[in-house]
Amino acid sequence: MGRRLLPFVLFLLVSQAFAQKQWVEVTSPHFTVLTDTGGSQGKEVALRFEQMRAVFGSLFHRSKVSIPVPLQVVAFRNQSEFRNYAPLWKGKPVELAGYFQGADDRNFIALDMSASDPYAIVFHEYAHLLLHANFPRMPVWFDEGFAEYFSSLRVNGKTVEYGSIPPNLPTILQTSRWMPMVDLFSTQHDSATYNERDKNTLLYAQSWITVHYIMSEGKLPEAAKYLQLTQIEQKAIPESIKQAFGVEPAVLEKTVRDYFNSNGGKYFRTDAPAFEVGPFETKKLDDVTVQATLADLHAHSKDYQAQAVIEFQNVLEKRAGNEIATRGLGYLYLRQGEYTKAAELFNRASLAGAKDARLYYLRALLVNRIAIKEGQPPKQPKVMIDDLQAAVAIDPNFADAYNLLAFALAADERFEPALAAQKKAIELNASYEPYQMNLAHLYLQAQQWGEAEAVLARLQQSSDTEIRDEAKQMSVALQSNRELAAQMVRDRELRRDNITAPQWRRKDESTSTTTAPEPTEVKPDSRKVLYMYGRLQSVDCSGDPAAILVVRSGQKVLKLRTDNYKKLLVMGEDEFSCEWRDRKVLVNYKPGGQSDGDVVTLELQAGK
Repeated sequence: MGRRLLPFVLFLLVSQAFAQKQWVEVTSPHFTVLTDTGGSQGKEVALRFEQMRAVFGSLFHRSKVSIPVPLQVVAFRNQSEFRNYAPLWKGKPVELAGYFQGADDRNFIALDMSASDPYAIVFHEYAHLLLHANFPRMPVWFDEGFAEYFSSLRVNGKTVEYGSIPPNLPTILQTSRWMPMVDLFSTQHDSATYNERDKNTLLYAQSWITVHYIMSEGKLPEAAKYLQLTQIEQKAIPESIKQAFGVEPAVLEKTVRDYFNSNGGKYFRTDAPAFEVGPFETKKLDDVTVQATLADLHAHSKDYQAQAVIEFQNVLEKRAGNEIATRGLGYLYLRQGEYTKAAELFNRASLAGAKDARLYYLRALLVNRIAIKEGQPPKQPKVMIDDLQAAVAIDPNFADAYNLLAFALAADERFEPALAAQKKAIELNASYEPYQMNLAHLYLQAQQWGEAEAVLARLQQSSDTEIRDEAKQMSVALQSNRELAAQMVRDRELRRDNITAPQWRRKDESTSTTTAPEPTEVKPDSRKVLYMYGRLQSVDCSGDPAAILVVRSGQKVLKLRTDNYKKLLVMGEDEFSCEWRDRKVLVNYKPGGQSDGDVVTLELQAGK
């Protein structure tokens, strides 16, 4: 059988299966569940997620729990159906009971309801999602330990239980030499301890029992104090342990080990928090709508995108105006760089009158991607702004829509509302550091140096190597840019206020027979900042400290000037080099001047 026929045959098999059962959609206050298990079990799935969300909010005293990306839960009645959507390893479905699939416009959770415990894996991932969305970036040990601890959550009547012992972790702790507490607390996401399987099993186990001790023994205030000391105040880990927990690191390690040995089967039980139980609304779905929604699940998985294209096309042959398939196929074309096809589909969906936050967001994202491809600022920032404002009006928790709105507003030189939108994105997804980096960029554009400096100082402590390095480079370059801007202000003030200047002399006062002309007021540079992605072909520093940069993007070649390359804001490298050749760059510039434009900032990018 040819490769091209295989996705089509799979689609036919799935289509035949739809005819044998009834799919329903269950909606609760915060979740949407698609299932073929029946309405009562669909409600049970929605209830379980509502309970976990409520327990999280109660535990951390949060009246509002943020979920920055819309979440779709799909509950399959048996494993044979689930395997058609499970992640692949070496071409075969991975054996698991559930999985989490994240993306910028939609998150998915898929469950095999025939499994003995379909919730453990997805609750682990959902716990990560809750923690990341509502708190700044956490250290690895707390992040993983918290997720494992809450993966066993159960609500029985008026009580809630969590912290049950995972079957494999006690054996690891009993047979392994524990990591010193300082080593555990200092593990980073880019370390071998986190990424190598023979090492990270102990990391997960010890993180779990440490968080188990903290939660079950009422040590959450001490843990919060420790996180404040290390994450915010940047105190050393040994001293922070001593200040927060009142003991030396070795004593804390022994305490956790003794807790494990004496409480091997203990779990935590408390009163279930009050939360909004309903309404739970159930409606039957027709086969075409179900096929389109499941094709959307495929579209967001790297393993099934080719199949998703065929599935969407078949849906649109049956029902040309189907909103899910129209938007979903446009999403795939956007991801694949087929922008003309994506635009056609998004426009078709818009003309149909769809009121869909994701559609508005994707239309704006398309405009931005086209601008990046052309090496130009968005041609229609106001169109982007309108679409993104519509998106957040429909879904006020859509974090990436706010992030993209901030970019569009900045492209329109509306920096204050841009900063407000970026801060909203961060509020909705507190641990996602690229949003914070974007905030630093906005502060630089707005020349709010102190604010930019504060954000970059925090990011220089990131556990993400790329974020940390970029923040350090930007911080160094910021100082030069800040000094240059301050010098321009000082020069302008001297020209205006120097009492020896001609405009301050008496009319009869003269030092020569020729009357000196009064200086004209220097107007602020109001040229719009443009940007271009391209290749830096060469640098000419013969006019040192001035330099000319030759940048090519497609057929377009610009000669861009900097009056003083030593003070130019450079990112991606420690300092400017006159030897750069054939480098991938993003350059911000103001058109005109003594060349094609004047460089504002220069970012050297990775890759060839």
